[in-house]
Amino acid sequence: MSASFVNFYNIYFLHVELILLFILTLIIIVHFIDKLYFKEKGDSKNLVFIIIILIFLIHHLLLDSVNSPKLIIFFYGYFIYSNFIVWLKIVMLTVLIFYFVLLLIYNQIIKVPLFEYIVLILTAFLGSFLFMISNHLFVMFVFLELVNLCLYCLIGLNKYSNKGIEASFKYFVQSSLATIVGFFGISLIYLSMGTLFIHELHILYVAGAFNNITILGLTFILFSLFFKMGLFPFHSWLPEVYQGSLLLTAAFIAIIPKTAYILVFLRLIVEFYGTLEHISFMFAFFSVIYGSIITLYQTTFRRLIAYGSMVHLGFIIMSISLYGVYTIAAAIFYLLFYIYLTVFNFAIMIFFFERNYKTLEITFIDDLSRLSIITNKNKLMIFFFSFILFSFAGLPVFVGFISK
Repeated sequence: MSASFVNFYNIYFLHVELILLFILTLIIIVHFIDKLYFKEKGDSKNLVFIIIILIFLIHHLLLDSVNSPKLIIFFYGYFIYSNFIVWLKIVMLTVLIFYFVLLLIYNQIIKVPLFEYIVLILTAFLGSFLFMISNHLFVMFVFLELVNLCLYCLIGLNKYSNKGIEASFKYFVQSSLATIVGFFGISLIYLSMGTLFIHELHILYVAGAFNNITILGLTFILFSLFFKMGLFPFHSWLPEVYQGSLLLTAAFIAIIPKTAYILVFLRLIVEFYGTLEHISFMFAFFSVIYGSIITLYQTTFRRLIAYGSMVHLGFIIMSISLYGVYTIAAAIFYLLFYIYLTVFNFAIMIFFFERNYKTLEITFIDDLSRLSIITNKNKLMIFFFSFILFSFAGLPVFVGFISK
């Protein structure tokens, strides 16, 4: 096999990531050209252009999914490609299109730094894709930190709010500590096994070469992932970030990164079954119990969603930890239900605002008592909002009941 064919073979399986990188570079160049020569910013037009490209990209992935391999390792063993990953990319790209449409609507209600939002979201999205397909633990955590750096900046965009600055600082400090724990776990694995490629570690595990140091390293990596997901007891940042950041920042944090984290957790469970599922089930179980109790005492809707997401992710992790064909399928279905219901939930929350006609200041409503007054004025809003909440709660007939 020639070297040129091998290079094309590697690039082909990274074509989605390369297209996202091209879009990101093009948007940055166009923005600065507009700023230097035309003295105006066409960020809204750029956003529409991105949405159109993403639609064509989804169409291409749908055609590609027919002939996608079940699993292939490429680029010298650093990345993997599979049909399941292709379908998950399609779901995430669909969510990204909805997100950018909501960003256009949100920008009409209250002005946000649109260019910074576009760049940070696309960079975090690219990092999430590369994080999902990584087959090397160190490379995986490098891309994980790329996502986290974007999240630090996104949370900090709410710079005129003390809660936003506080949430950004808290998340930065705590997330840095969790990353250090994860890298320490990686160093323990390399110390004991001499490799960080997941497929090679799987072979060593099947051969019975794992020791207590390796299992401790995997446990530290698991703790780092649980912090990023916001599971109990690593959840202290979660309600602060949801309440302190801008509304669409909280929406992005609630969906895209957590989807990537769950896929990586699923891979770790599949590759090293017999080492991680018991401790994972325990943390997920306590997350469901704690989140269900603490939500009863919340008075703001964003904190309610934050603790609710803890419960939903706990159910997903518990289902994966049981490690069966039906339980993993149920977890994937639950994840899809959680993703799209969260999108619809934040889409409705955009319209929960009050305008001060004297100062023209817009305030998004978060208090539950005031929220009930606003929804009572619109019967259609009550219907959709009730459908989403009943689905989240898992009442019979609704989609949440079917998944649970």
